[in-house]
Amino acid sequence: MKDVKTIVAKNLTMLRKNKGLTQAELAEKLNYSDKAISRWEHGETLPDINVLYDICCFYEITMNDLVDPDCEIEEVDQNEKNAKSYRIWLCALSGTMVWLCATVWFVCSMTVFNNPYWVAFIWAIPASCMVVMHMGKSIFNWVVKFILSSVNCWTLITAIYLHILVTFNNPSMWLIFVIGLPIQAIVFLWGRMKKYRNN
Repeated sequence: MKDVKTIVAKNLTMLRKNKGLTQAELAEKLNYSDKAISRWEHGETLPDINVLYDICCFYEITMNDLVDPDCEIEEVDQNEKNAKSYRIWLCALSGTMVWLCATVWFVCSMTVFNNPYWVAFIWAIPASCMVVMHMGKSIFNWVVKFILSSVNCWTLITAIYLHILVTFNNPSMWLIFVIGLPIQAIVFLWGRMKKYRNN
């Protein structure tokens, strides 16, 4: 009889590959490190019972499937792939809608008030980042979320600065950019903490 660790390791590897996930992507979804995933798949260690249960729920299988040496797990169907593609296109559409609103705002300010409000396009950058992050939170990995959060942070500060500069003509407000440094550190640390909190 095969060792249970070896069976579980083989099945975990097969499940992940059938889902089309890398070890890093799976680690992100389970809130574990990719090193932990690698150790499980090489049969070096086994996840505890709570984690095994979470894995079974994630893959929609039973514990029996996970320890079955002859387990035949069907490859991910086309519907699941289509759902991921749909989510990506939905993110793109949502971001584009934000830019449409910014363009309408700019055109209205130019035609109605004869005072083109070009800062609307600067505000559109953090707004579209927030919308895309929200719509794609289930499909983006940690790196994409970090990049979007960073762009959101700095463009939001830039939009506030330019808005104050254009409205009140106060150039000394450049010090607002200093606030971005601790915010950027918090974004990085928060993301890493979420990734490793279960290890």
